[in-house]
Amino acid sequence: MDMNWLSTEAKAIHEIFSSFFYSIVLLMITFGVVLNFFKMPLGQVPEFMQLVGRAVIAAFILAALPEIMNFLADVTDQLSAELGQINNFKVVVARLGEKIGTLTWSWVSVKDSVLLLISYLTFFLLYVSVYIADAMYLLIWTLIYIFSPLLIAAFTLPSTAAATRGLFKSLIEVCLWKVCWSVLAALLWSFALSEINKPGYDIDFFTAILLNIMLAFSVLLTPMIVKSLLKGGLSGSASAMGGAILGAAALTPGGMLAATKAGGSKLASSFKSENEEEVQRK
Repeated sequence: MDMNWLSTEAKAIHEIFSSFFYSIVLLMITFGVVLNFFKMPLGQVPEFMQLVGRAVIAAFILAALPEIMNFLADVTDQLSAELGQINNFKVVVARLGEKIGTLTWSWVSVKDSVLLLISYLTFFLLYVSVYIADAMYLLIWTLIYIFSPLLIAAFTLPSTAAATRGLFKSLIEVCLWKVCWSVLAALLWSFALSEINKPGYDIDFFTAILLNIMLAFSVLLTPMIVKSLLKGGLSGSASAMGGAILGAAALTPGGMLAATKAGGSKLASSFKSENEEEVQRK
């Protein structure tokens, strides 16, 4: 990604942090030597050369960071362009027309029509989220670029090296946002074109609707999905999403009525048990 679009002030802030890079590294080396001096047993020498080696690696990382960011941005743009063709409005509308042409008055077609309506309605309503994803991508990318000298300088000390690892982890996460959004959006609108409602697959109609709603939530929660993928905890995100959907369902009139009935029956049973206890006491 070409960073020339950044404001002059943003570039100036990056240059200010870059000018302090070697001063910060020298300060960290001094601090590390002093800290090792108090921790090491008597007769040993502080690990000065190890800190110097880490400082040299940090300097190389700082020099190579623009090329690394450009490479990641180019790969992301190419993947997004390829996946973006799947979510092109002309392609989506054309597939919609093909599906409508195959519908009949059978019960399967009625269910297909409902899923088609939900899928395409949520897709077109959530299409604006692609601009939100792009805006978040540019914001995080800019902040990483500005603060990168400070985060890379932290590599000098082993105790603060996690900041540098977090820098590259954030770069990968941000790059995956656009890719993941394109994948989830394609699944959202194409889900209605599948044959999930055919009796042979034994998938409940309401399960299919809930799956569609979860896909819609996933499009909005793309950063959380990406983080879960990198951590290997995607099932936890799915559970949280399912809980959110159930919580939203509880706020509907039907859900509130069911909760009121359950609360009333529980209250009646408690009164009944209290009356029985009073009778037994008498």
